[in-house]
Amino acid sequence: MSTPHWPLTTERLELRPVTPADADAFLAWRSRPEVARYMFQPPWTPELAARKLIDWSGAPFSIPGDVLVLAVVDRAGRAVIGEVLLKWAPGTGQAEVGYGFRPEAAGLGYATEAVRAALGLAFDAYGFHRVFARIDEENTPSSRVCERLGMRLEARLVESDIRPDDGAWATELNYAILASEYVSGR
Repeated sequence: MSTPHWPLTTERLELRPVTPADADAFLAWRSRPEVARYMFQPPWTPELAARKLIDWSGAPFSIPGDVLVLAVVDRAGRAVIGEVLLKWAPGTGQAEVGYGFRPEAAGLGYATEAVRAALGLAFDAYGFHRVFARIDEENTPSSRVCERLGMRLEARLVESDIRPDDGAWATELNYAILASEYVSGR
């Protein structure tokens, strides 16, 4: 494992660890019911955003269970437009990747660009063997991100979780990619 050099820079984005000052930016997507429903949690309040960003800021990322949350910054406008996280999964050499963006940033390729950078971080800097994503089956754009990055659909868990917003059962798709399969320039 090596220590990343922050920020990670892509063609249009910078990814950096979150700070408490990012709380208002995170509210721009996490407070919206249409986004929160796919995160399997209720929409955030300003108080919850402040608490979460304090907890995530400077949190260690060295053992199973740790979470590294990165703010995704549009280099042109200098605005935080989304988040990508890596969660160190139980077991050997596995991490979960998750992501969320302002709805206004949808369809512009930002999620694919940011998750590609997170996969590179997971494999190259942290040395993970396998990275997976858990996606609500109704969240087709997120499934497409995984597919564009070469992640394979490994499982479909029928009605495996309940969405907090409407109490409906949701089907989860599990995508994954191995370090040996990852090509950073995809």
